[in-house]
This record gives sequence, C-alpha cells and structure tokens, in this order.
Amino acid sequence: MDELYQKYLIKKYLDGTATPAERDELLLWYRAKGEEDFEWPYENQLEEDEAKARIFDGLQQRIKAAKAAEPTTRNYFYKIAAAASVILAVCIGLLWNNNSKPVKPQSNTVVTKPGERKIINLVDGSVIWLGSGSSVTYPVAFVGTTREISFEGEAFFDIAKDKHHPFIVHTGTTSTRVLGTTFNISSFKSHKEIVVALVTGKVSFTDGGSGVLLSPANMVVYNKLKKTTKVLPIPDLAAVMGRRNGYYEYRNVLVKDIAEDVSRNFNMKIQVVGDVKNTLFFGRIKPGESPVQFLKKMALVVHASLISKDNLWIIKGGGGI
Repeated sequence: MDELYQKYLIKKYLDGTATPAERDELLLWYRAKGEEDFEWPYENQLEEDEAKARIFDGLQQRIKAAKAAEPTTRNYFYKIAAAASVILAVCIGLLWNNNSKPVKPQSNTVVTKPGERKIINLVDGSVIWLGSGSSVTYPVAFVGTTREISFEGEAFFDIAKDKHHPFIVHTGTTSTRVLGTTFNISSFKSHKEIVVALVTGKVSFTDGGSGVLLSPANMVVYNKLKKTTKVLPIPDLAAVMGRRNGYYEYRNVLVKDIAEDVSRNFNMKIQVVGDVKNTLFFGRIKPGESPVQFLKKMALVVHASLISKDNLWIIKGGGGI
C-alpha cells in the first residue's frame, strides 16, 4: 500500500465515507505496519493526535457492539478484540515514537543592515537589542530543556530568568550559557576576537573545550585564532549599556577599529590611510552628535586629516601626537 493511498484511507475512515472493505483494509494495514514510523496527513501534532483518538474511539465502539451481539457472534468478537488490541498497541507505539522524537521548531532569522538596529522580543520574555550588521536565528517557540539561538554581530541581551531552561547563545564554535541576566556580545566573522561583557547575573562562556564563569562588571575576550580566553574588568559599564541605545564611547581604541564601528553603525564608507590607523583614541559620539562631527573631532585629536570624496570619508595622517 503506497503512502498516498494510506492517507486516502485514513481520511475516508475518519470522515465516515470509507466502505466496510476499505475499513477492513485499513485495519489490516495497521496490523502489518507494526511500530514503523508513518507520516500522518496532518500539518500539526494537535490534528494528528485528534485523528488517532478518533480511530481509538471507533475501535472501542466496534468492540462494544461485538459484546452486545448474540453468542453466535462471540468468536467474531474475539477476533475483532484481538485485532483491536494489536492496532491499539501499534497506534500507541506510533504516538510514542512521534512524541519522543525531537521536533525541530520553526525558526526566524533577523538580519540588520549597516546603520540599522532592531529590538526583538522572544516568546519567553527575553529581549534582544540587535546591533547594525548583525543577525540572529531563534525558534518561534522554545522546546526541550534549553533555550538556544544562533548569533553573529553585536547585540545586547536581556534574558528572562528560567532556572530550569538555560539560555544558550551560539557564536560559531563558542557559546554563552545563562539562566537570566543582561550582557552584550560582540562576535563578527571579520574580527579576531569575541567579547562578552556581563552587566548583571552570571554567564559561562565556552569554546567547546575549556570554559570560564563570568561575574558582573567583567568581560571575557576570546581570541579565535589563538583560542585563548581572558577575563578582564569592563572599563565603563555605562558605555556597554549605552551601545544598545545607539550611544558609542571609545576608551583607548585603535582609530581603524573605531572607523569600522562607526562605518557599520551609521552606514558610512570610511577609509583610514597611514600610521594613524594604529593610533589609540579616547572619545564618544554624544547624543544628537552627527558621526561626521565625531570623525572631525577624532581626526583633529590624532593629528590627521578628514577628507570627503564621492560619499567616502578618508582619515589620513601619521597619527603623531
């Protein structure tokens, strides 16, 4: 019996249009099927479970009818009862197999463009402030004993507390595991380091081998090339919180890294030329300040020139102070 015909018989049996011969054929198929898996013709588990329950009810009714019949039909009743017990065991086996198999829930992927930020509310109450040029993939509903998502880029996470279902953020070969906390992750493919900065709560960070437990006001810096992990104090906790709202502060950061960050978060084309790229800078983009004003200020401090050419901003100079 091919799959399409199986589904055809099941639907006819459930809507009451199956002939006696078709009903018998379906029951025989179940007996022969055993506990093998079968794809039911339903889109979700609820409809499938309801269909199985209706089949069970139908079998019970046939058994009751056989019991109420004359003694001459007793042998027939025993045959039906025996067949029904086999079918019931098979259906229970199918139901158990379907329910025991891990079901991969549907997932959503959110991607932000340069200069774009989004706030994502997860079904468990957690909130993600997704930064520019980033992406996150998460299930529409969490199932199982953990809450797991995949992430690349930069984001601030406010995770709803659930001690029975840890929240895990996968960043390539590394992962950050939490119960309920707030933290920031920076994990770009183009960067050699992954940085997890913890604001509240506790998180554990692992690269698949060794791991570290992080306390509030500290950050873990993981070098993807050397596979080394460092735990350092966060220089400015307020700056970490500010980034989720679009406020950017830099404390002794290389000019080339600042240019990349500003380029991504404000959708600008910026090029750094000369030794100035390796000069450290201390400053911030104030609320309401345009990124161009910030670049002019930075160029002045590091003794460089800011040149505009065909929508490209060039920071050029030796970087001497």
